[in-house]
Amino acid sequence: MRWLIDEMLPPAVADHLHQLGHDALGVAAAGLAETDDAVIYAAAVEQDRVVVTENFADFSVIVTQRVAGDEPCVPVLFIRKRDFPRGGALAPHLADHLHRWATANPDPYPGPHRP
Repeated sequence: MRWLIDEMLPPAVADHLHQLGHDALGVAAAGLAETDDAVIYAAAVEQDRVVVTENFADFSVIVTQRVAGDEPCVPVLFIRKRDFPRGGALAPHLADHLHRWATANPDPYPGPHRP
């Protein structure tokens, strides 16, 4: 699966996903650090990447607006960091969780998901 990891999550998540066989980029590595969320989402659509974020407030509005406007969309996975171990353990645990989700959902529908 192709992932775009939002900047509020550790960039190491993308590294761990690579080790699990995924094509993953962090927002900063994609050249989108400190960029508006709508631009980040548009880049994900352009690159056909699943967005992983904790930012439900902004991305749910973006997806809703794009669906209402009949614009192309990609899946967005909303996670909560508090559901995973803290510190350096967050990245590998989240990557493992995303890998399992991708295996169970190889063709996810565009729009919001709560894995």
